[in-house]
Amino acid sequence: MRDPWNAFMPYPGSDVRHAAIGPLSGFRLAVKDLFDVAGYPTAAGNAAVLAASGIKTSTAPLVQTLLDAGACFVGKTNTDELAYSLVGGNIHFGMPINPRDPDLIPGGSSSGSAVAVAAGLADIGLGTDTSGSIRLPAAVNGLIGWRPTHGSLDNRALRPLAPSFDVPGFMTKSLEPMAAVMSAVGMPAANDRTPSILIPEDIFATIDDAVTDEMIASLRSNGMAVREVGSISSLSLDELAWAFTTILQREAWESNRSLFERSPQAIAPDIAARLLTGSLLNGGEVQEASRIREHFSREIGRLFAENVLVALPTLAVRPPGRDTAPQCLATFRSACIKLLCLSGLSSCPQLTFPIARPGGNISLSLFGKRGADRMLVDVAQRLRVE
Repeated sequence: MRDPWNAFMPYPGSDVRHAAIGPLSGFRLAVKDLFDVAGYPTAAGNAAVLAASGIKTSTAPLVQTLLDAGACFVGKTNTDELAYSLVGGNIHFGMPINPRDPDLIPGGSSSGSAVAVAAGLADIGLGTDTSGSIRLPAAVNGLIGWRPTHGSLDNRALRPLAPSFDVPGFMTKSLEPMAAVMSAVGMPAANDRTPSILIPEDIFATIDDAVTDEMIASLRSNGMAVREVGSISSLSLDELAWAFTTILQREAWESNRSLFERSPQAIAPDIAARLLTGSLLNGGEVQEASRIREHFSREIGRLFAENVLVALPTLAVRPPGRDTAPQCLATFRSACIKLLCLSGLSSCPQLTFPIARPGGNISLSLFGKRGADRMLVDVAQRLRVE
């Protein structure tokens, strides 16, 4: 397969069989190179991990479920190193090219899966989302992105980054294949009660006013009950982002400590610096971050008991160019984490999708209670998202 977008890892092909008939028949599947697939190595975006990998003899259960449902495997995809970034760059294997706008970053860390779908090389992009690694590249590439309820999908034979936040998830060009994927992986059907949609004023205040107006107008134009609220939490976005980042850094260090201590020179300097930051956190900081997470989870649980969904802008700022200076990329990541951390801290699902606006699409998200994954798609269909 010709891949001018650098979406796929350059591995020799190996026969990966799939069911001839099933709910995913006819759909091509691209798999992030964090999941084991029999006949292929798993590099996790790092040359040292690739060298130590060997050829896997079994396939991750979630990938096998998709194959058994009829999806056709078309390759393993590029990822940010150790899945520890939101940008899409990789010093070992290169940055995939954003088919929607080649001058912009592709977003990460599920960069290759997003680019494969956006470029028409795959219909389903399997990735992972820890701090936004599906939602952000989906937004940048104009795709539907689904971060499932934490713990709802099988994550065996998947290389971890921060286990209490890591989830496998998917990207598609439209809602039809996303709904089919949800059925294939066993997500329960939504109840028949139509939820209302909350618009948190403090969150929408963080983005451009014109974009806010267009998002809210899009929500109100479809006849659903929509109401604005001041906030969904007593905690500020800064406090939530700090708690999320603290826990993420500690868990990322623990997941990659052996690699760092064995081959620190094999890790890109910016990734190594973030790992080292996680190693220096003290117990008090992590304990306070965990307390904030628990408090926020309780608040969100009470909120979602009222049969509501929360509408969110997916990104806080416009995606930067692929040649943007590292410090500016770090600023971009920090801004985006303030919005992307909410579903991670609460373990709740989020669905990201493009909505039309003059001058190009923008990305909106629906955020719901644990287990409400199918409801997010049902509501998006009512909003006529395609």
